[in-house]
Formats: sequence, structure tokens, C-alpha cells
Amino acid sequence: MRTILLISHGDMAHGVKSTLEMIIGKQDTIHALSLNEGEDNLIFEERLLKKMKTFTGEVLIIADLLGGTPCNTAIKHYVDDPNVTVIAGLSLPLVIEGATNFSLSNQELIKSARQGILDVKMALTQVEPEPENPIAKKDYSHYAGKAVIVNARIDERLIHGQVAGIWTTSLDTQRIIVANADAANDPLQKSSLRLAAPSTMRLSVLAPGKAAENINKGKYGKQRIFLLFKTPNDVLDFVNAGGKIETLTVGNISYKDGAKEITKSIKLMPQEETIFTTLADSGMTIKAQLVPNDPAIDFIKKMNDK
Repeated sequence: MRTILLISHGDMAHGVKSTLEMIIGKQDTIHALSLNEGEDNLIFEERLLKKMKTFTGEVLIIADLLGGTPCNTAIKHYVDDPNVTVIAGLSLPLVIEGATNFSLSNQELIKSARQGILDVKMALTQVEPEPENPIAKKDYSHYAGKAVIVNARIDERLIHGQVAGIWTTSLDTQRIIVANADAANDPLQKSSLRLAAPSTMRLSVLAPGKAAENINKGKYGKQRIFLLFKTPNDVLDFVNAGGKIETLTVGNISYKDGAKEITKSIKLMPQEETIFTTLADSGMTIKAQLVPNDPAIDFIKKMNDK
């Protein structure tokens, strides 16, 4: 497995590492080294060489600034080392890609990180929603009942860093289906979700009942589908419309007045507990898991123990 070393002036490298781990969990293969205020290049050079001696195998060094002391020091010692890559332009999107997608080449890593730089307000006015052709206009019967749902997940934030950057890519997702009526009926939300979704994946934003109908009729063929709900009630609506879910993952439900904390990221209102009990009684397996590296927790047991 590749080791990643972040190097920077000041605390930037440690800050990026800390933020990364907040999003994707603890990363033992990612390290940070700073050129602190008052230190010269010789002190940093000594600490860099000492740090690099602790690594074996492939190392990716990501420096904050092209031409800066951290970058120049790394190039000085490792320009001819085939096991060490040095990239300048430290950013969170770049590190997330490097930490979660080992198959990307150096140039692909850089290209992917650049795609995270965007004038969001301008882009929102330009994004055209993906057309949802009525099922009646095409015969999908050949694929009926053959949908491949790689994950069904409740996450109140919908498409965000953990979903777009980690869950969907780790599961080789081909289509994200957001099953939430409010989002489906709001053009601005739909445009925002399209911007947040990985460019390599198809996206559908539908009411839960419509999502169940489309999937059951085979509209998406054998695409690998990541099914994303905002609330427990979305899941119940999907199931009541004939949608089939064997295993449900709960990631994030935020606090509301009167909610009970189940995990740090999941707080439930009494009516939501009732919905989860109903889903579990129907035979659905429900687990809590924030990121793939975290252990999956028996959600119903955790909820009942609180």
C-alpha cells in the first residue's frame, strides 16, 4: 500500500490530514511534516530524511507550494528515486483521491483534484438536470428484478465528501439514486446534487416511490446503483412502494430538539425509532457505519440499548 507524506509551511499539512480523517476516518498510511516558523531549510531537511527512513515501498509526497522549501527539499533528495513521487499543490481533494483511489496515475490524481476547483454559483446556473424519460416510452422488462444495489444508505447530507469521494468509488458505483421527494421537486437542489456527484457516475434524483418503480421495472439495467435516502421516512416510502432493500446503512441523521443520540453522527426522534423498528421487523438488516473503514454496528441493538 502506498504511503502518503504531506509537507508544508506551517500547520497546513497537519490540518489537511486532520480534516481528511474527519471525512474518511483514521489513516495510518498518511503522515504530515511541517516547516515550522523559525526553522531553516537544513532543519527541515534533517527531519524529512529521518521521516522518510521510516517508510518502505511506494511513497507519495504532496508539497504545499511549487518552489517552496518543503517541495525543493523533497526534490533534492528523491528526484531520482523510482519509489518516490513528488506532487506540488497540496489540497484536500488531491489527498482524498490519493488516499482512496490507488489505481489513479499521478496525472489522473492531479486532474481529479483540479475538478474540485469550481465557481459554484456560476455552475449552478449552467447545470442542466439529467432528463428522466417516462418508463412507458421504453420497454425495460428484460432487466426487471435485476437491479444491482451496492448500498442503500441514509445520510441527511445526501451527496457530500464521504458519499461522493469514498463510498461510491469504493463500491464501483455507476449510478447514484437520491430518493427524496423534496430534492426531486427542487431544481436548485437537483443542480447542487449534480455538481456534488462524481463526474464519472450517472445521477437520478427522484421521489422514493418513483425510485422504487424505476428500479423494479429495470430502467437502469444492471448498473451498480448506490441508493441514497435523506430520512428514515424516505426508506419507508420506498419500501411501501414496492422497493426492495436487504441491508440498510445509516450514516448521518442530525440532531433535532427531542432527539436521542444513538451514535455521534446519528440522533433519532421517537417517530424515527418507530420507523426503524418497522423496517427491522420486515426482515431488513440495519447497520450504522460512517465510513467504510469503520466497523459496522448492529443499529437496532444500539438503538434499543440507549
